[in-house]
Amino acid sequence: SFTLVSQTSTGVCPRTVTRTYSIADSCGNVSSCTQVFTVNDNISPSITCPAGTTVECFGNLPVAYITLVQFTLAGGSATDNCGINAASFTLVSQTSTGVCPRTVTRTYSIADSCGNVSNCTQAFTVNDNILPTITCPAGTTVECFGNLPVAYTTLVQFTAAGGTASDNCGINGNTFTLVSQTSSGVCPRLVTRTYSIADSCGNLSSCAQAF
Repeated sequence: SFTLVSQTSTGVCPRTVTRTYSIADSCGNVSSCTQVFTVNDNISPSITCPAGTTVECFGNLPVAYITLVQFTLAGGSATDNCGINAASFTLVSQTSTGVCPRTVTRTYSIADSCGNVSNCTQAFTVNDNILPTITCPAGTTVECFGNLPVAYTTLVQFTAAGGTASDNCGINGNTFTLVSQTSSGVCPRLVTRTYSIADSCGNLSSCAQAF
């Protein structure tokens, strides 16, 4: 007639588990005893981020993971000796340092069933090595040197006149400048203006406009 009468638990971390056993003698007299266990997980979970990559532009960074499923499908892992709390998975922070190259670091964290938290970091390198593209407006033929149009001083003036400037990551309009104006010959005289512009990483390109 020996039997486990009940098993109860209270608390979370630590959790107290109480088992009550009973036994009867040949006349049906019953006695019981209790056995108490303490369940407490002090071991932090293990989390490993997927490897980062190198991208051309900040806009090419992959979207941050918002669920543990996305995280693991991308190559991340999270385990624990007692059990992971998947709902606790979160992007803790995203920071960036430097310019070109720029290092973007994402920190993710997860907790186990007892609230022990661990985190990992995923680092990306953002570096643009591609030069911008700039095309000058076509030049014209004028009668006199004084008839030359005024040189462009802003990118807005330049593009309004038919020039173009583009880049895979983004143009820095403030870097637009007239680099030089040279002339050769007399009649006819060839006047050449050279303009330049840089992208967001400082890569520089130029074009020439001839009159």
